Amino acid sequence: MLKDDFAQLHTIEGLAAAGIMIATLFAVMEGAVIITPQTGLALDANLKQIGDDALTVLDAYDPIDQIPLKQYVASWNNTTAGIESTNTTRFGGSAGYGLNKSLNCLLPNDTLFDVDFIYVNQSNQSDITVCRVIDNGEPGTDAVVSRRLVTLFANESDYTLSPYWNSTVSVNDPQVVEVRLTLWQV
Repeated sequence: MLKDDFAQLHTIEGLAAAGIMIATLFAVMEGAVIITPQTGLALDANLKQIGDDALTVLDAYDPIDQIPLKQYVASWNNTTAGIESTNTTRFGGSAGYGLNKSLNCLLPNDTLFDVDFIYVNQSNQSDITVCRVIDNGEPGTDAVVSRRLVTLFANESDYTLSPYWNSTVSVNDPQVVEVRLTLWQV
């Protein structure tokens, strides 16, 4: 008579070895870095995050001019890029001062941007005004938008309002301005 004890032991040993090999293969596959081309959606999300980070840095304190974003907005005198406003703050243009220069330093070299200020006109509450502050051309189809809200108060001591804002901001009604940064890669 034959004994099947060894056959059962070999079967169990084979199953255990197969399980160990599958577990090892699974661990190797999970740990391997597979590089795939990035999709447009991933690139857009990355560019939006860069824009959000740049506005956050500027909101805290501009590393180039030591001027916070709120002061840039407060000193704006309803002009476009390259025009000097109050407090010798410039928004950009060929000279490269102020907000334009700071954003150029904070953003990647292959990125162009536009900056708009959007606010409700105090004289007509239903009128939303969009003013281009920095114009670097027409955004491409792959452009992304980052936003930051800035609230201007008439009696704040950290900054002085430009003549334009002085005529629109009252003590009782602060002016909320959306700083819209439109980014696109070239």
